[in-house]
Amino acid sequence: MSFVRIYGIRHHGPGCARSLLKALEADAPDVLLVEGPADAQEMLPWVGDPGLRPPVALLTYASKDLRQAAFFPLAEFSPEWQALVFALRRHIPVRLIDLPMALAFSLEGMVEQRRRGALRSDPFSDLARMGGYTDPERWWEAHFERQQHAQAEEVFAAVLMLMRALREAQQGQGAEEDRQTLVREAFMRREIRRAQREGFSNIAVVCGAWHGPALADWEAFSAKGDEALLRPLKRQHTQTTWVPWSFDRLARQSGYAAGVLAPAWYQTLWEGRAELEQWFSRAAQLLRSEGLSAPPSEVIEAVRLAQALAALRGTSLPGIEELREAAVTVLGQGAEAVYALVERRLVMGDALGQTPEGVPRVPLMADFEAQLRSARLKLSTEEQVLELDLREEAHVRKSRLLHRVGLLGIPWGIEKVVRGRKEGRFHEHWQVRWLPDYAVQLIEAGQWGGTLEEAVVNRLCWQLSSFQDLSQLVSLLNAALRADLPDLIGPLLERLEQASAEAPDVLALADAALPLVEALRYGHARQLQIGAVEQLLERFIPRICVQLPQACAGVQYEVAVQILPRVLAMQRTIDLWRPDEYEPLWHTALQRIRKQGAPLLAGLSVRLLFDRQACALQEATREMHFNLSAARPPLEAAQWLEGFLYGGGLLLLYRPALWEAVNKWVCALEPEAFELTLPLLRRTFSTFSEGERRKLFALAQRTPQGDAQQPTDELDPERVAILGPLLQRLFS
Repeated sequence: MSFVRIYGIRHHGPGCARSLLKALEADAPDVLLVEGPADAQEMLPWVGDPGLRPPVALLTYASKDLRQAAFFPLAEFSPEWQALVFALRRHIPVRLIDLPMALAFSLEGMVEQRRRGALRSDPFSDLARMGGYTDPERWWEAHFERQQHAQAEEVFAAVLMLMRALREAQQGQGAEEDRQTLVREAFMRREIRRAQREGFSNIAVVCGAWHGPALADWEAFSAKGDEALLRPLKRQHTQTTWVPWSFDRLARQSGYAAGVLAPAWYQTLWEGRAELEQWFSRAAQLLRSEGLSAPPSEVIEAVRLAQALAALRGTSLPGIEELREAAVTVLGQGAEAVYALVERRLVMGDALGQTPEGVPRVPLMADFEAQLRSARLKLSTEEQVLELDLREEAHVRKSRLLHRVGLLGIPWGIEKVVRGRKEGRFHEHWQVRWLPDYAVQLIEAGQWGGTLEEAVVNRLCWQLSSFQDLSQLVSLLNAALRADLPDLIGPLLERLEQASAEAPDVLALADAALPLVEALRYGHARQLQIGAVEQLLERFIPRICVQLPQACAGVQYEVAVQILPRVLAMQRTIDLWRPDEYEPLWHTALQRIRKQGAPLLAGLSVRLLFDRQACALQEATREMHFNLSAARPPLEAAQWLEGFLYGGGLLLLYRPALWEAVNKWVCALEPEAFELTLPLLRRTFSTFSEGERRKLFALAQRTPQGDAQQPTDELDPERVAILGPLLQRLFS
């Protein structure tokens, strides 16, 4: 006769793991059945490999569709991990008995449909509220993880009794179990029957606490009924491997359904290093390393407060809630932000697991490691700066890899602006730092493809329909060119063309023009095929030149300020790309803006035409006299001058006729008009360099007042004394 013992555990609970080991050591079973995907059975021998260091996860994925993947994380303090280690060390047969993912993947559609229609209350939340806890996880931690239980068997008997009562209460309220749970439990009962048929007399089952009653009463369920639940499921071909995991991913806040509140703290509990004095001392050291005050006296006070809170709440040991309240109150002086520094290291933790060399690799990870070796890059948690010269093939490989990983949403490298002599198309500067969680993110990205290039292309093609902004699409095109993703260029250009045709605002097109030229620049630097980008620009630029003047007409000053950088960007676009072909069309657009645009934009257009010798000095001077005439409202005149002088004041220093026009206009302003225009004038001159402002101030002091055509070497001291403060305000 077979005897089946059920050990209902809380996933990743150190207290449960400790109680489980005590129970197994007191009565070692003939076979150990552990909740886990049955198709991962072949990966269990790796548990005894010293190179497999938790936290790690079993990854099972469909061979033909990597988007169907499931992770099963395990930490050192996870009861399932300790059960596997115990069985392998004692040479006890151990099996994973949960529903294979090969069958579960076909169940997912039905499960999601069932979940959307379910209106089931959470019994653990009800228990927590009755016990005075707002969070069921904190209730479980207080009663099962922190308490010191003498008899392990009594713990699991109490858990089983509690779960049985909860499930019976749920059924009494008319709430049915979801289909996924029923199917999983049917499969686990089938595995128990199989172990019995094979002659095992002492069977131990380690499962989630909620499943305990359904497995303990396995004889009450018919084998035919369980088979009927399993028969409709279709089997898929799956593969399984071990992958590194991290405490950050293990935390409940990361979205993992069976996560824990505080992985680093649970690790401390498991290792038996939960002395409060040591924990608060490390917290104080962290705060002092950040320049905050945390004297030893506060450590002692925090320990006493945590102990007092635990005693008031009837727990044998302070938990994470007591630690948090004591740390915030004493070490943080009531500031939650201070505790955040401690939480990251001592509560959440930054541990990253490790897998042995021989473990099967996820295809995407294997491709990434191969490209890493080819690019001669090393992963390091220390911050590094890479200066790349794209004329060298080795540096191109580094740049390509960094861009591709970035397009997967993994910020391994952050590109910095290149300044100085290296500024240009052939240089890139990167700030690189590999964080533990990036490996997990990279593995998760394996759902998009087996190689890095394939994963990036598939991911972005799937997201393309959600991109509506032209500038966003152009930035993506630029990144795709730099990442050398030719398969993405076609869909991107199609989406760009569609978005540009739908764009009602020419300003959106103007925003996209310069980035497209920048994309061409990188394309030429990397010897990529950029003909399609040129064709897109050939359609963009004429349309912008025709429509932009109309967008500049009849707008308020605040709107003109927003349009001004678009006009400058278009000028830069023409300067960089086919100026001989498109300059005449662009100059025609500037002439239209000059005549009908808002004052700020009209002044800018005259300046741009003058700088490129499309407008003579005499004509520019005449425009200035006209726009700074007495007939012109002072504010409009000041706005026109702001546009004309945008970018620097050297023009006034070396063109006396222009300076005289500005000087004559300022001197002719009435006091009220001068006070009104002074803020605009100050903002205009504040954009000049300090050297330019000094020279203009000296020029203003030397310039005679009155008739500018009849200069005199004599200055009237009284008049200079009157104008001095005003000039100082203008040019300071």
